[in-house]
Amino acid sequence: ISGYTLTVQASDNGSPPKLNTTTVNIDVSDVNDNPPVFSKGNYSVIIQENKPIGFSVLQLVVTDRDSSHNGPPFLFTILSGNEERTFQITQQGVLTTSAALNRKVRDHYLLHVKVADNGKPPLSSLTYIDIRVIEESIYSPAILPLEIFITAFGEEYSGGVIGKIHATDQDVYDTLTYSLDPKMESLFSVSSTGGKLIAHKRLDVGQYLLNVTVTDGKFTTAADITVHIRQITQDILNHSIAIRFANLSPEEFIGDYWRNFQRALRNILGVRRNDIQIVSLQPSDPPSNLDVLLNIEKSSSSHHPMRILLHKINSSVPDLEEILGVRIIDVFHKLCAGLDCPLKFCEEKVTVDENVMSTHSTARLSFVTPRHHRTAVCLC
Repeated sequence: ISGYTLTVQASDNGSPPKLNTTTVNIDVSDVNDNPPVFSKGNYSVIIQENKPIGFSVLQLVVTDRDSSHNGPPFLFTILSGNEERTFQITQQGVLTTSAALNRKVRDHYLLHVKVADNGKPPLSSLTYIDIRVIEESIYSPAILPLEIFITAFGEEYSGGVIGKIHATDQDVYDTLTYSLDPKMESLFSVSSTGGKLIAHKRLDVGQYLLNVTVTDGKFTTAADITVHIRQITQDILNHSIAIRFANLSPEEFIGDYWRNFQRALRNILGVRRNDIQIVSLQPSDPPSNLDVLLNIEKSSSSHHPMRILLHKINSSVPDLEEILGVRIIDVFHKLCAGLDCPLKFCEEKVTVDENVMSTHSTARLSFVTPRHHRTAVCLC
């Protein structure tokens, strides 16, 4: 308890007694009885040689359970291991280089570091920092181009996470940093460390071309990211085709099967490959299965009624399963076949929920789609 407020009353022995009260405030001051503590007992760091002088190697995090006047500012001291004065620690706890590192001269440092608090008398703690110097980057990072397809029910997309950029580097200890062309930063952003791509505010239907770069601090590589925002209408939903796959996740379907499936359907239906579009992807019931809602563009299939397209797909299921190597549980356009009422008295409705958008991303493809619902009822 850091303080007490007491109300004290004094009364005399008269008749009637007279009395008065006063307030006594008591502040309990802090004694410096807690040393500052490093977030780790020991630290291990790997750093590439030839980093510029002043390069930040490590941020030391220190906590102190005493009150503020017995805590920071902290005083950091390197007790041993820094005889050549290769490193220094700022009073903010950042370990930096103060000389060039050359692994052929020395490739290992073990620094013994002390931190002291601001109390009287000061208390302190110790830690070790193990530093290994490795050769600088010799490989450029590799970054994959990414194509993103977003389904919007309406004339714009409300924004959110739309994919993840994939980059690799043969230098094992390289740290990769991502960045986006500044001209597009009002519409999109990329997380500098993870490569997660985010669409800001509302975006109109159409196509966007982004230039993303990744650097390891020495080499920089760029790649193009294409974002397609496609509009779906209730008419498209009413003429959509649903295909249920067994034991398949959305990411597996996108990464391993979608392009082959699109190509196979193109040959079966006699349409252009790009006329076959994904409207929605979602796990079915049970969740291990996958529901894919497709739209076949009318421009190419207007001379083929939907029932003919559906018949062609259903009759080709064995061929599709053989080509893809996965089992197709069902292909359906109408749910009414399962209801005990004449078709003319059955009404089916396909809807989407734009408040439940899912992003399914692989190294080269990403799909952002709303959740869909299919219902059918007998009218009489």
